[in-house]
Amino acid sequence: MKAAVLTGAQRVEVREFPDPTPGPGEVLIRVRACGICGTDLHAYRGELPLATGVPLGHEMAGEIAALGEGVHGFSVGEAVTVEPLKVCRNCPYCLSGQLHLCPSRILLGTFLPGGMAQWIAAPSYSLYRLPPGMDYSLAALAEPLAVTVHALHLVGLRAGERVLVIGSGSVGLMAILAARAAGAQVASTFRYPQQEVAARGLGAEATYQDNEAGLARLRQDAAKEPFDVVVEAVGGRGATLQLAMEMARPGGRIAVLGLFLSPVPVGGLLLTLKEVQLVGALTYCRPPAVSDFQVALRILSQHQEDARHLISHQFPLEEADRAFAAAQDKNSGALKVQVLPWG
Repeated sequence: MKAAVLTGAQRVEVREFPDPTPGPGEVLIRVRACGICGTDLHAYRGELPLATGVPLGHEMAGEIAALGEGVHGFSVGEAVTVEPLKVCRNCPYCLSGQLHLCPSRILLGTFLPGGMAQWIAAPSYSLYRLPPGMDYSLAALAEPLAVTVHALHLVGLRAGERVLVIGSGSVGLMAILAARAAGAQVASTFRYPQQEVAARGLGAEATYQDNEAGLARLRQDAAKEPFDVVVEAVGGRGATLQLAMEMARPGGRIAVLGLFLSPVPVGGLLLTLKEVQLVGALTYCRPPAVSDFQVALRILSQHQEDARHLISHQFPLEEADRAFAAAQDKNSGALKVQVLPWG
């Protein structure tokens, strides 16, 4: 099979690998769509360690091609998306539905083969069937959307609350979609024109450009009516956590989704004086009632056209290098860039 691998900073190559065979408890999936996420881009820029020569990608959807020994409840030909965590399933975290906190967890597409390949062997416990009528490109958005669903459930978002999403990259836009689906009033910051258009299209009622004038207007508005919940979706090396502290109301909650690459200002005094809750959010989990992935798939099913507008670029697998270059260059108009392993 063919698969895209990282071979160095800003170097992605398509190589040939043996076709995988599903082991016990695994299924073989013919991958139809796989997205590029912010973590992938950090690795692409050389900012995060990632196994070179391992097929990339963890935002995937496809069809079951074969079942490994002991797999029940699935059939060849079914359309599925993948919750891309390989875990032990025996530790207290796994047994309580917190698979994302398993000490043995590995995210597919980092140090195990991912979905930017024609085929992948994935654990059967990681699969979710697609709702009727949902195509593979849309289903590949379930993974990043589940990340934001998880963050909002950690901070206990309630209908009618005011939410500020800092950053309108692909994860920030997913947070807008998830918050609006939960009945919140949403505002967001943005850097690029296409991000503002997308944020507005997803239901953001106010948008603020990430520059001196835009942030000054945001501070004026928040001084009159601060936010119940702030979602930080930028990370990097900026002062966005400090901004989040300023924007949250007393007793407000902050969910941190951005991946920070160095120590940054947090605003410890505001944290205390406002009694703000600051919560880090990692991937997704499976509460007893309904998993974050199930919620994400339901949102996508109910908001298909809005979500589809987030897919700005699609490339065949052979052009994975161009896909990463487009995702990296926001002046290209990129929102969510996907690779289609079968063209």
